[in-house]
Amino acid sequence: MSTIIAGDVRPNAGDLVLARVDVLGKQTKLELTDGRRAHLFPGDEILVSYGNRYAPDQFEAVVSDDLSPCALVAAGGVAGVELARHLRVQPATQITPIGLVGDTSGKRINLAQFRIEASEQVPDLPVVLSLGTSMNAGKTLTSTSLVRGFKRAGLQVAALKITGTGAGGDMWIVRDAGADVALDFTDAGFASTYLAPIDDILAGAFRLINHAASLGCEVVVIEIADGLQQKETAQLIRSDVLRGLTMGCTFASYDAMGAICGVRELAEAGHTVLGISGRLGLSPLGVREAESATGLRYYSPFDLQDGLLVPVIQRRAARAFSESRFQRYSLHALAKAAMPPPPVESAPPVPPRGLAVPGTSAGLEIVPPGASQEAREMLAIVAGHLMDHEVVLCCGMGPGGHLTGRTNRRNGFRRLVWASGMGAIELRVPRLRHGTYIPSFLGTAVAPGDVEAVLRAPDACAREVALLGLLRTLGGPGLGRADAMRVAARISHLVADAVSAGPLAAMPPRMAWPGGDEAEARERAALDVSALDGDDEDAAELPGGVAEMSPGGAGARALSPPR
Repeated sequence: MSTIIAGDVRPNAGDLVLARVDVLGKQTKLELTDGRRAHLFPGDEILVSYGNRYAPDQFEAVVSDDLSPCALVAAGGVAGVELARHLRVQPATQITPIGLVGDTSGKRINLAQFRIEASEQVPDLPVVLSLGTSMNAGKTLTSTSLVRGFKRAGLQVAALKITGTGAGGDMWIVRDAGADVALDFTDAGFASTYLAPIDDILAGAFRLINHAASLGCEVVVIEIADGLQQKETAQLIRSDVLRGLTMGCTFASYDAMGAICGVRELAEAGHTVLGISGRLGLSPLGVREAESATGLRYYSPFDLQDGLLVPVIQRRAARAFSESRFQRYSLHALAKAAMPPPPVESAPPVPPRGLAVPGTSAGLEIVPPGASQEAREMLAIVAGHLMDHEVVLCCGMGPGGHLTGRTNRRNGFRRLVWASGMGAIELRVPRLRHGTYIPSFLGTAVAPGDVEAVLRAPDACAREVALLGLLRTLGGPGLGRADAMRVAARISHLVADAVSAGPLAAMPPRMAWPGGDEAEARERAALDVSALDGDDEDAAELPGGVAEMSPGGAGARALSPPR
């Protein structure tokens, strides 16, 4: 800062301005460049930037026409004229501009002068989009969790946010999550992208992606701020160029209706929605509604951080790599895990079925002929449902319950590798506060044909009937139709016709069970409460004991610890 430009001047978005704090309001702190939030006091002089703001939960604001008093409309340091605010939000902090900041020649200084310089050509890195219904729906946590999942898979990851209003919080969290490159639109020269031309926003995004590529990144997670109805977001999701880079997107929402509408709108815009996420996960009932209506799985932050969505993205990258005319080699790092292995002269021996090995899957990756990746992923989802079902019986009730009937509690997870007969499958086995839970299905043989029968069923009814048979083979007769319907919703993305038709077109019709009773299905939909008659008091009384599920899922018994 060398000069102050005052008088009759019209500010532009991105111009730096020296201002005085007059009256404190919503913003009582100002975020500094190192992330520290400094307390503000009346009379303080602050250096901020003019910008527009779009935030339905807080303010709508635009750049002033002159240097008259205005407001600090974002704690990241954005000044503008407040047009509207949420009724529950107090007025913004009032400031008076002293003058624009200029260089030694008297020319105003703008954030665009400090942008990252890189090619604006259409980049080639694979992209995963994080979208949502609105601000605070859970997009940033979804992006952060995706970064963790990709890092777990050994990939170099860039985390970008290409729209919004300047603030450091979102960038700090993805950097903490392990992102190799963490950048946002401010690094592209914008204080805010609200009301910016869409071509300028895309050019800035391409500079950031190409810069990340030059630093060795192999995949990019991009968050687009606000909801699908916001002006710039609505234009971006309909950009053919941006859509052509993406391997798919996740969608965060508050509730089931938001998820349904968002998935439908994205499908109409030509996007492949890989899964739903966000604050919807706070409501198990909302998750069930959304999964049933969209045919998509809900991924919690922990699911994404464990990399459960990564194989789906890798398969899409492998398909895009094989179908590209000149083969996009930028996809190879992401896609190689899903590419078919080189042919071998003879099939390797199949490991013993039912073997469970704690820790790593090293040495158990032999996959027998006929066991497709989709089948193994489906089996992992089935195993997860069975473990949840059995742990409910061990504890006397589901997660979050506080009734007197509770006999135990969950206490995190442990990793277990299950040699299922279809190759090594890594499980996240729930821990119990008292005793040790061992899944009942570990010693049960699984035939690849039984799993493939579910995936290749001719219709939804046949698929769920086949799925019920598989569930009962692994978990016993205590499992019912409601269990099959829940698992069917969670594996819909693995069904062959779901990939080509899209999630909405592939939604299964309402199932008509042969000879079934709809009232019975509704009765069983409450997690088969009639089956919660097991007695696991002994397991709760023996901290060193082992809670083992019987094959029928009728209850738990305590085993003495090995001597």
